[in-house]
Amino acid sequence: MTLSNRLLYSSGAITYALKDAAFAAFVLFYYKQVLGLSGTLTGLAIALSVVWDAISDPMVGAWSDNLRTRWGRRHPLMVASVLPIALGFIALFEPPEAVLSSQRSLFLWLLGSVIVLRTALTFFMIPYLALGAEMTTDYHERTRIASARTNLGWFMGVVAAAAAMFFIFNDSGGLDGRFIEDNYHLYGWLSGLGAIIFSTICIQSTWHYIPALIERTSAKNDNLLRNIFATFNNKNFRYLVFLETAVGGLGGVLSALLMVSFTYFWELDTLQISILFAGPPILAVIIVTGSSHFVNKRLEKQQLLQFSCIIGALNLAWLTPLKLLGWLPQEAGIVFGLVFVNYAIFVTMSIMRTVANQALLADIADEHELATGQRQEGVMFAAAFFAAKFCAGFGYLVAGPFLDMIGLAAGAVPGETPESVALGLGIVMGPGLALMMIVPIWMSLKLDASLAGQLAVQKALNERAKTT
Repeated sequence: MTLSNRLLYSSGAITYALKDAAFAAFVLFYYKQVLGLSGTLTGLAIALSVVWDAISDPMVGAWSDNLRTRWGRRHPLMVASVLPIALGFIALFEPPEAVLSSQRSLFLWLLGSVIVLRTALTFFMIPYLALGAEMTTDYHERTRIASARTNLGWFMGVVAAAAAMFFIFNDSGGLDGRFIEDNYHLYGWLSGLGAIIFSTICIQSTWHYIPALIERTSAKNDNLLRNIFATFNNKNFRYLVFLETAVGGLGGVLSALLMVSFTYFWELDTLQISILFAGPPILAVIIVTGSSHFVNKRLEKQQLLQFSCIIGALNLAWLTPLKLLGWLPQEAGIVFGLVFVNYAIFVTMSIMRTVANQALLADIADEHELATGQRQEGVMFAAAFFAAKFCAGFGYLVAGPFLDMIGLAAGAVPGETPESVALGLGIVMGPGLALMMIVPIWMSLKLDASLAGQLAVQKALNERAKTT
């Protein structure tokens, strides 16, 4: 597969990256600090939307695995999802005036719009991820595909957030742009437009794979529940799901509190935050991309996963305690530089972990096919995808009430909040997240998914194909 083919396929990841950017930077801040919805209700709405994901994710995965059309089993669902994704973004950031008058109506609007957006993204992302696992059986090519998809998604996601901070939410007439409601309306429309553009590019550029994918499709099995539960018979798959569950929880807390932490713990302005949204992730993408050939030749996927989890945990444990203890230098430029480095290391390890995890899932799908005769990439990616999303939603459920508990009021001015705000944010965003990495580290050490084992699986599958 050529580099251009990998990049065109990877453009689909930008659609989900736009969602990640929105939730990491703006959703909680917008609804709590601008619209005045309580943190508890904001977190509850996002968490409840994930309950629906518990049904939709595995069902869409199983449906995609069993779908039989002249256009294959992945592309029809992807096509159907594009317009609803765009409408979900617009609805999320432009609630009508009628729902702003009460906490109840605003809560219901947030819940409904997030459900629409998440469901539409499920119909795109589950087939999309499964498609990437089907396009090649080569061990190293799968890593290259996962790397291109992850790096491009991270890069464009952070560029979108940073550009929005710089061009849309910049200070205007002495007002902080993050507190101006109309700015969020524009952001929602641009996010919807971006989703349409990049989803369409991905669908068009992968359409020619359909005949080959149809040939590789195994026998149809209409028992959706059996398909879903059968995947958990593979112990490596169980370990990855547990790993993604814990990392999803960490990601949920980080996503919910990142903008709040930059604003009220580190007391950064919009320019500094836009630099942090763009600089460290772009640097991380460059590091991962530039070192991928060297790293892939020396580390197997499971070793890369172990390395990224361990270093990621250590990196979370050092910076915020230094600020809480008053041990950081007084110079604002040095402190900003330390935050930049710390976040760059975090993103680098996150990208490495995601690449290794998704490449391993493609290999585990081959293990499952050898054991059962069924190709169920859709169900496998759906289960892992849901595990991460479920705990991400749980992170919002925790983060919303947490902000109410530490005394962060709507419209609060940075530098004028109670001491409890800085203390609470510092403990959670540093040592608290580091402790959550214990489970991913443990699961990564239990994995048994070596290169030798995968080559043996591929050989057995090829031999079986010749006899059928």
